[in-house]
Amino acid sequence: MTKTTHLLRIGALFSLLALAPFASGTAQAQARPVASRAQPTVELAQAAVKAKVDLELRVVYATSAHKKVDSRLSSLTRYLSHLRFTGYELLDTQKSQIALGGKSTYTIEGGRKVTVSLLGRDEARARVRVQVSGAGDKQLLDTTMSVNRNATVIVAGPKYKEGILVLPITARY
Repeated sequence: MTKTTHLLRIGALFSLLALAPFASGTAQAQARPVASRAQPTVELAQAAVKAKVDLELRVVYATSAHKKVDSRLSSLTRYLSHLRFTGYELLDTQKSQIALGGKSTYTIEGGRKVTVSLLGRDEARARVRVQVSGAGDKQLLDTTMSVNRNATVIVAGPKYKEGILVLPITARY
């Protein structure tokens, strides 16, 4: 036997010995990666649900033409009282759920659109970008703000009739 043939046989023997521990547990070795892949997928799905935020956009007509305050706005009256208007009417309420990096667009009075994008979120607050556009997609407002968890921020919107539209945005999670 030549030296080269001898080395090839020894190399083949070491290769077989290296594979020997796996020969009896091949089925077990294949089952482990499948189980370990399933767990992160479930965790990622749960994290994705946890990363979503329930948004509520209310459209309020604020005016000084009267002093009536819509009873559906009772939870906001102490905040609305800081504005220079005397009358408030709830025109619409729209709800959506958005994921991190997602956005939701709402159509409001006067053919305007409000787009809210979820930029980030932690245990205390959500970071959102609020864009209001008018006719012809003219940008009226583009701002980034933080909304405390399960709380509301009030955005003073565009002119409407004899007053303005006020846009309370609530983020729940």
